[in-house]
Amino acid sequence: TGVSHHAQPCTLFSWLKISGSRSKPRVPWALPANECMESRDSKRGLESPSLFFLQALPGWPPCPGPVYRFVSVYVCLPLNERNQGPNHWQKIRTMVNLPVISPFKKRYAWVQLAGHTGSFKAAGTSGLILKRCSEPERYCLARLMADALRGCVPAFHGVVEHDGESYLQLQDLLDGFDGPCVLDCKMGVRTYLEEELTKARERPKLRKDMYKKMLAVDPEAPTEEEHAQRAVTKPRYMQWREGISSSTTLGFRIEGIKKADGSCSTDFKTTRSREQVLRVFEEFVQGDEEVLRRYLNRLQQIRDTLEVSEFFRRHEVIGSSLLFVHDHCHRAGVWLIDFGKTTPLPDGQILDHRRPWEEGNREDGYLLGLDNLIGILASLAER
Repeated sequence: TGVSHHAQPCTLFSWLKISGSRSKPRVPWALPANECMESRDSKRGLESPSLFFLQALPGWPPCPGPVYRFVSVYVCLPLNERNQGPNHWQKIRTMVNLPVISPFKKRYAWVQLAGHTGSFKAAGTSGLILKRCSEPERYCLARLMADALRGCVPAFHGVVEHDGESYLQLQDLLDGFDGPCVLDCKMGVRTYLEEELTKARERPKLRKDMYKKMLAVDPEAPTEEEHAQRAVTKPRYMQWREGISSSTTLGFRIEGIKKADGSCSTDFKTTRSREQVLRVFEEFVQGDEEVLRRYLNRLQQIRDTLEVSEFFRRHEVIGSSLLFVHDHCHRAGVWLIDFGKTTPLPDGQILDHRRPWEEGNREDGYLLGLDNLIGILASLAER
């Protein structure tokens, strides 16, 4: 009895039936395409070999690429290991040494850093990832592919349909990294559109959820009236949120970090001063001078490109991040991501991206933030 020509030959087996489903795969590995198992089932008294096929499915989290659903598959234990307690699955997983596909959720734990949970799916093609489509982001990415900034953003490969929804097909920025560390840095002096502020003022609505978020960070932040209502308005929360972080003072804020071991941290809501930010980056690069040098060079390259970009001059860039990625092999990269709130300016209007924001001028402070970020990393490199 054996498991096709792709796997190692087996000796005598007893068989334990397992199953899987699209929503909750119960095994962390998949067999190659067209794989099947051939066996003698001693439990059922089958004297002739039985074939058990796998059904190919398109890629879905937690595994990128094609994945295979188990359809009446029998997985084996050696006869001498039968009936030795409840740990059969651990022994099966160790013994069946099939190709392991990196779990999507672990690899893309960074998507939780800035509220992206549920927005991404694995693509069926290596080097690509799917992001739920929004028309503003599709518009921006299509134009960025023809702009000087093309090399500073994820490559855009059009829109595809998946399970009845539209997805942007984007370059997988983690491809080529081994156990990547990731940092999401939200750029600009504000992360809300002026239109959002105006609408919220015109139709003020008390938000209990935002009051709770405010209370969790600073119990003394709400006013007496807000404490009595146990709620705050959205404009009040948005402006308070920017003010307690480095967004207002430095033009950017750190949203979160994913370490090489997959652990994530988003506890940076009150990281506000230059020294605090410097310490976060110092911990992030872990003394790797080559990674720090590459980050600094890349940021300077991005700034130079932004200053000549026609797209950048004519768009208000809100809620966009710089994504920092590096690994233990000293590979490092930085990209602009998230353009769902990036909006074109009226004809004839351009932005400086460094001038202070006053309501109505649509300045976003992006270059102000990038200047400060480069200065902080340069200071760290000199230490």
